[in-house]
Amino acid sequence: MTERLRGKRALVYGGGTGIGLAMAQALHAQGAAVVLSGRREHVLAEAAAGFASAPPVSFAAGDASQPADVERVTEQAVAFLGGLDTIVISAGAGGRTPILDTPPEEFRRIVDNNLMPAFLAPRYGARHIIAAGGGSIIIVSSMYGIVGQAERVAYCGAKHGTNGMVKSMALDLAASGVRVNAVCPGFVETPLAYEVAQRESDPEAALEAKRRMHPIPRAGRLEEMGEIAVYLASDLSAFVTGQSIAVDGGYSTR
Repeated sequence: MTERLRGKRALVYGGGTGIGLAMAQALHAQGAAVVLSGRREHVLAEAAAGFASAPPVSFAAGDASQPADVERVTEQAVAFLGGLDTIVISAGAGGRTPILDTPPEEFRRIVDNNLMPAFLAPRYGARHIIAAGGGSIIIVSSMYGIVGQAERVAYCGAKHGTNGMVKSMALDLAASGVRVNAVCPGFVETPLAYEVAQRESDPEAALEAKRRMHPIPRAGRLEEMGEIAVYLASDLSAFVTGQSIAVDGGYSTR
């Protein structure tokens, strides 16, 4: 298979598990060197050990919602990779937040854990992509950044905000050769999805309902998320920026 990303250098936040890991694996399989980041060093180490030895792979633990951590992780990644032309941000949090009884601190937790990584990673990383001559920033948003959902005021607010940030950052960076796009998945069975489901009274029923809610009646697959990341990181998407691309089985068309 042709390596569509040969020579690319990618930093993947949330790269230890779920969609972030799937995207990192897909980028690496297509020739990109990768640095994984996330809060839990042991999870990152285990994930990195599952990659082939070439192109090179490393990891740097940090909290993507904290400025000092993101600045440090960015510098570590640039030093390891010899530069940077691709950033993937798949760090976030979810949970049930009905407007009438959600504690403000829970609202803030979800909003901060979704919006701050989407701001901080480009804030500290985009200059390195500019120095490399251009590249791609890919932010994992959600179909709930396009439509609403009951009892998810914090998550919907954060993901709508993410999509708005993508448009603004795309305009800020377009002349510098940096593209910024969001991927908006439907339901994909990930550790975070299972964690959210466990808060429901019947977790398995909640999972099955999510699988069946798309017009294409199944969950999204991790390899499908990886493939869209490869496209957005590749030069084939050089004329694509500021977009929120739904990969949701048709859910957001309703």
